[in-house]
Amino acid sequence: MVTRGSTLIITCNSTSNPSLPTYTWTLPGSTIQTGASLNITDIQPSRSGQYRLLVWNILTPTGGTSRNGTSDAIFTVDVQCMWSIHYNR
Repeated sequence: MVTRGSTLIITCNSTSNPSLPTYTWTLPGSTIQTGASLNITDIQPSRSGQYRLLVWNILTPTGGTSRNGTSDAIFTVDVQCMWSIHYNR
């Protein structure tokens, strides 16, 4: 859960060989950001939902055929609003 208007930062640490993985963060239907960290400033409730992180690299075994190595994670971001109620007498 994150509060509307704040900054959301989520960082992924991965170990791979070869060591140059590609990171892609997505919200259903659209790419949000690439790189090891997801950074959204002034986050709004419209950014709530399920996010997916896909990490991949190209595996090239000695004498073998190259192929992609992948791993992913899906998580939910819930952007909450802070309300203030003022009462005047």
